[in-house]
Amino acid sequence: MGIGRKKTLAVLAGLSLLAISAAQAADHVKVAAFKGTFINFPIYVAKDLGLFEKHGIDVELIYGTGIQPTNMVVSGATEFAGIGVEHGTILTSKGQTVRLLVLNQTLPPFTVIVRNEVPTPNVNAPYPKMLIDLKGLKIGISTPAASTDLTIRYLLQQAGLDPQRDVQIIPVGAPSAQVAALKNGLIDATIAFEPIQTEAVYGQKIAKPILDIQGGKGPDVFHEYAYNGIFTTPAVLDSKPDLARRFVQAMVEAEEAINDPAKLDVVANVAAKNMGGMDAGLLKLYIDKYRGIFTPIATEKAIENVNAFLIAQKSITKPVPFSTLVASDFMPKQFKAR
Repeated sequence: MGIGRKKTLAVLAGLSLLAISAAQAADHVKVAAFKGTFINFPIYVAKDLGLFEKHGIDVELIYGTGIQPTNMVVSGATEFAGIGVEHGTILTSKGQTVRLLVLNQTLPPFTVIVRNEVPTPNVNAPYPKMLIDLKGLKIGISTPAASTDLTIRYLLQQAGLDPQRDVQIIPVGAPSAQVAALKNGLIDATIAFEPIQTEAVYGQKIAKPILDIQGGKGPDVFHEYAYNGIFTTPAVLDSKPDLARRFVQAMVEAEEAINDPAKLDVVANVAAKNMGGMDAGLLKLYIDKYRGIFTPIATEKAIENVNAFLIAQKSITKPVPFSTLVASDFMPKQFKAR
């Protein structure tokens, strides 16, 4: 065997050993998430673009609905979970401590939409008068006690409507089921997370918006908010702080990509892969319009507003301090969207 070939084989062998070593060094973690929604979009981006792998983390996504992801991280079935900050706050108020590391989204990703046939004479009226048009309607939510449920009840009360008597609130489930329920007339309206609204309004053209919360409309409490983020337990933070920091960094880089107009096609491809066959053009339209809500930092004012919302809903009786809920040593301190 020639000297040149021996050197080549030696180099290849060395590279193989390095690859094996890198694979062995990667931390395998389970992350609870919602499937096929923009709520956890930064998680999809971090995984599909190899950002977790870049930071030495092998992520296995475990999907759930409603409060299942919350239960997964609390029970220790997963190390991390992308869940509602509202749920994390409620848990912490009851003594079941979870810690917020980084946000997936700031504003609630909701637009209240109604079927095209529903009269909306107050659609252009100031908030909350447009919500009066919901009286007597069947309104879809994802599951009872979920953020969709809490939010629509809060909005109805703001408009002077009684959620128990003036409307019917109907649990419908997954995004595809909500769109189908609208199309078939099983519900008249819905408050749901993307991509339901974009599909129903711009894709199938079966519904119209009356209140765009993710676009900055609606009650003041939602104007600076912490809607959904990555939570973990104190046990994980105590035993694996470096892993948590690397996880946060991957998430920050994912949100930088989402906010970079030059990477619109790349992140839209990630959305198309994860959004159950939704039209790529509609996904791109949504990302281009709402990319600004994908930012990683939870401010003290945002957590204050989460507390105010939950107290108004009687979900908690007193505020959960920022220092108790947020793992400040891990939360990013600055973020620059391009």
